[in-house]
Amino acid sequence: MGTVRRLRAILIEAPWSSYDLLSSLIVAGLGVYLLIVPGLFQSVGGVYAPFASVAGERVWGGLFLACGIVGVMNVLWCERPPFGFRLLSRMGVAFCLLCFALNNLLYQPPPLSTVTYALLSVWALWGIARTKSSGR
Repeated sequence: MGTVRRLRAILIEAPWSSYDLLSSLIVAGLGVYLLIVPGLFQSVGGVYAPFASVAGERVWGGLFLACGIVGVMNVLWCERPPFGFRLLSRMGVAFCLLCFALNNLLYQPPPLSTVTYALLSVWALWGIARTKSSGR
């Protein structure tokens, strides 16, 4: 019951936590998508070539899914998680979003999703900067 109350509080009273929840769900969703669509990096006309040069879809998908799940756990935890856990979960989500933004910027011309990923990653980086040991 505590998690349901926490989710309700996030949606009604905590705009920062709702961003953390949404960005974590986006990252987890990207991870699931990468895991269930094999050959995506090769089929999308080179947009994901920088990703493919580092690792395959399964590795990126696993990383994104793990970071997204940890981010969701951080937000929906009934009690305030330890500072280190909150900071690392926000850093993981920001890393994933920043990877997508930079990957898109490397493609010429950058796709429209570059704007979305860039803004999400800047906001996620701001979330890291505002993380305090005394707050949520």
